[in-house]
Amino acid sequence: MDNYVAKHDKLLRHLDMTIEEARPDYARVSMPLNEHVRNGMGVAHGGAIFSLADVTFGAAANADRKTGVVSLNTTIEFLRPGKAGPLVGEARLVRGGQHIMSYDVEIFDASGELIAKAMCAGFLTDVVLPD
Repeated sequence: MDNYVAKHDKLLRHLDMTIEEARPDYARVSMPLNEHVRNGMGVAHGGAIFSLADVTFGAAANADRKTGVVSLNTTIEFLRPGKAGPLVGEARLVRGGQHIMSYDVEIFDASGELIAKAMCAGFLTDVVLPD
């Protein structure tokens, strides 16, 4: 997939995430639930869930853009433990302003359970994205 985040995001590669779909109003990203992203209780680590939410937001917000969108604010609510992998994030545009845009991001585990919800706000910069 030709996506700025897919090409340049090192955390995406480090956590073995895959951008399955990305367009300006939507993105779907998956991440395996392996030993590197589990906490001491054996379920998905909150930091890994947050990272998946952030990358999913970034994939949607930066899809088909000439200048980059950066995170402005993220609020996340952890609803239940992620027990089965892969985890899947879905971001949907809620409001697209001239400079500030807002996305709802939902994180599911492989059983289809909603494990986290995030509201991500981004700021459209004047930084030109490299190819």
